Amino acid sequence: MVCSIIMNRKVSRRNPKGNRRGGVMNITAVGVVATALIASPILLSATIAFRPPVCPQTRRSPMSSAVTLFATIESQQEQQAAPNQFDDQDMDISETISEENKQQQQELRTTTEEAQKKKKQRLFAKNNNNFRHNNNKAMADPVFLQKRTETLLRMTSPENDIIDSISLGNVGGGNMKVDKRTFDWLIDAWAYSGTDHAVEYALRLLKRMEHLKDRMTMGGDDGDDYELYPDVKTYTKVINAIANSGKEDAGEQAEAILNRMIDMNEPLTMPNTYTYTNVIDAYARSAPYNSNAPYSAQRLAERMEELRATSTSEQVKPTARAWNSVIGAWADWMGEEMPWGEYVGSGAERAESCLDIMDELASVTGNEDVRPNSYNFNSVISAWANNGGGDAAFRAENILERMEVLYRQTGQEDVKPRTVTYNAVIDAWAKSGELDGAHRAELLLGHMMELFETGHNVDAKPNVRSFNTVLNAWAKSGVFDAPVRALKVLSRMEELASSDWDDVLPDATSFATVINAYARSNTFGKADSAYEVYTYMKEMYDATGNLKLRPNNIIYNSVLNACAFTMGDFEEQSRAIEIANSMLMGLDESPYGKPDHITYGTYLKVIANQMDPSPARTEIAATVFQKCARDGMVGGMVLRQLREMGMGDEEFEELVGISIWKAPSLSDLPSSWTCNVIEGKRLRRRQFR
Repeated sequence: MVCSIIMNRKVSRRNPKGNRRGGVMNITAVGVVATALIASPILLSATIAFRPPVCPQTRRSPMSSAVTLFATIESQQEQQAAPNQFDDQDMDISETISEENKQQQQELRTTTEEAQKKKKQRLFAKNNNNFRHNNNKAMADPVFLQKRTETLLRMTSPENDIIDSISLGNVGGGNMKVDKRTFDWLIDAWAYSGTDHAVEYALRLLKRMEHLKDRMTMGGDDGDDYELYPDVKTYTKVINAIANSGKEDAGEQAEAILNRMIDMNEPLTMPNTYTYTNVIDAYARSAPYNSNAPYSAQRLAERMEELRATSTSEQVKPTARAWNSVIGAWADWMGEEMPWGEYVGSGAERAESCLDIMDELASVTGNEDVRPNSYNFNSVISAWANNGGGDAAFRAENILERMEVLYRQTGQEDVKPRTVTYNAVIDAWAKSGELDGAHRAELLLGHMMELFETGHNVDAKPNVRSFNTVLNAWAKSGVFDAPVRALKVLSRMEELASSDWDDVLPDATSFATVINAYARSNTFGKADSAYEVYTYMKEMYDATGNLKLRPNNIIYNSVLNACAFTMGDFEEQSRAIEIANSMLMGLDESPYGKPDHITYGTYLKVIANQMDPSPARTEIAATVFQKCARDGMVGGMVLRQLREMGMGDEEFEELVGISIWKAPSLSDLPSSWTCNVIEGKRLRRRQFR
């Protein structure tokens, strides 16, 4: 499959004299290849003898390769740039993209910070797990919600007398009835809007309902006609909005509302299990910023048991769902902050201890709703996977074995380890840093396949994520033959996909991870190898039209990264820059996207690593930076690489406008230079889905 095809290409692309097409290998280069192959025959599959066509009579130096790109960019600048290329103005960016992703890409490329913010809000709404929110477009439109909310607040202000149920015509395209249902709907919508002012509007709506209740009470009305009294559902929705904000004080703010409900001592507003669970959620989501949050979350979960034990109504009782939030809080816990600034303690270990507490509560009280289920076990496994230190991977695998034993003994579906469980343990091995981590990850993948094929656990069938995580384990392993092992896994995916395992067909992430395996390795010719993997994937996409194989920025950036860390002789450096030039210009002219701040930053790293310091290198870096600035793509990596380019202070200040000795940050730059940057791995990956 992919491994054998690439091997065949390696052989076919050598000319009869043994030289690589498009360049003349000198005796030293041939000697390096020969020495490497004699020392380790397995490295043959990591040495791809492909060269993009160049003039056969000319041997190009790293500098000449880069100068070619420099001249091309400079020509484009002369054609496109205004006389003053660095005015603080937004630049329009046009892209040729598929119809399916056109709207998303245009929004991501827009040059205003306001549009960027709106895009993030829509992404939040799109990926939210709430069914009602995902299936109601009105709830995902902050502008619509704001208009509706302001109208409702205006109509129910103290200046207006509400005598009857009021209907407002043509508000947001329909009628809005002033009743409890409308208030609750808007509060719920704000809770899942993902906007910065969601909590503010939810609290304003609650306050208005409380005010209306007071007016009715003072007027002698019992509320039967108006039905505007806030009840436990209303307060719980507001607490949910606070929890979803993820702010540092979200837990304290949510618990303050919980205490208000308790102090009211009214049946209509008495907190229930869902209320307490949402408050625990608020603490859990603030745990990354609040070291006390996990303690408060567990305190409330234990308080739920106290209320259950002292009440006959079971309005409040601990559940596996509530404790899962406690586990999540501990999973994000940074540790106990010491006076000298260090953090001590393992959040993963605290998370695992919650499983024992839950088991004991279920056995002692008979409350089976608190018995750990697969979600709880999976959360603890993920906590160990993200812990990444010491024996984390072993601890994660122990949890998996505990689940397998429980399932064999009880046959209960709610403790059955499924694909997601095994994937989390594989991820733990990938992140472990253990010498045999990748090998253990691949063994576990084989175990999953055996369970599925024998019928012992059909829910353990590996998917593309399972294989991609194993690929990631090999990419991070640091073993000498990691790229070869990754290629074999990729070939296995193709073999299975051809035998009706459609859910393991390699995707762009699979190929990007194999490319990263080359980039991280000490393999000779890694730039060529990475380029060959990219070429194979693109050919598959062109042949099949499978959108999962569509090249994207991640693929291009991965190849550039391999070029940046290519090691070897003069020719290897030249080839790395040639391929880097091809990838940068190819992405800029392709229908797959446009260079982002990672693309530009990685290309600058290629220039820094593969070219000796010289005026030409400085001029090339400056030209690339200018194009990056016009594209609004100057991110942290770009600025860092530019500082490390070794240019003089005068040259740097002329280019950036600030002395290099002042250590300029992104906030010091014109907003038009940075307006299209999307920082953060998750957000960047999400835009290519």
